[in-house]
Amino acid sequence: MEPKNNHAFTEVTDSLKQVERNRLIALLRNPLASLHLTAKEWIYGALGLAASFVGYLIWVLILGKKITGFIYSAIPFGGLFAPNSLTFAIFSRMFLLGLLSLVALLGALWLAGWWRSGTQPAWKLFVIRIGGIQYIAGAGFLLSGLLSFHFTLSMLTLIITLLTTLALSLQGGLEASGISKEKTASYLIAAITLYLILTGVFAKLIL
Repeated sequence: MEPKNNHAFTEVTDSLKQVERNRLIALLRNPLASLHLTAKEWIYGALGLAASFVGYLIWVLILGKKITGFIYSAIPFGGLFAPNSLTFAIFSRMFLLGLLSLVALLGALWLAGWWRSGTQPAWKLFVIRIGGIQYIAGAGFLLSGLLSFHFTLSMLTLIITLLTTLALSLQGGLEASGISKEKTASYLIAAITLYLILTGVFAKLIL
C-alpha cells in the first residue's frame, strides 16, 4: 500500500513541477481551451477545481467576517464581543457545501451528457476538462471577497461569477459529451435541473 501512495505522491509533485504559468493564464482568459486538455495534463483540471474551491473559501471567510462584524456593530457594545472569524460550525458547513456543490456540478453535467449523447463520457477526462474551466470561478470568488467593502458591488460580482461559471461549464459539458445540436436544449434543461436538485439535497443535509 505504501509504495502506491509514494508513487501517487511522486506523480503529483512531478506534475506540479511541469505546470506552466502561461498555460494557467491562458485557461483563465479562455476557459473553454480546457476542452483540449489530455489525460496527461490532468494537473490543470485538478488545479482548476482547487482554484475554484479555494476562491470560494476565501470569499466565505472575508464576507462572513464582514457580515458578522456588521451584525455585532448594530448591537450596543456588540463590537466588544464580535468574533474575529466565522465559527468552526458555520465554516465547516460552508466548506462542505462548496465541496459538494462542485461534485453536484460535475455529476449533473456528466449524467446529462451521458443521457443525451447515448454514450458514457470518459469520466476522468471529463472531470479534467470541466475542471480546467473553473479557474474563472476562483478568480471571481476572490474578486467578490476583495470587493466586500461595497456589499452591492460584491454581490454583483458574485452573481456574475456564478452565472458565467455555470454557462461556461454547461458549454464545456456540451462539447465534452459530444451532444448534437438537436439535443442541446434538452441537455441544458437536464443538466441545470440535476444540478439544482443535487445542490438542494446537499444543502438540506448540511444546513
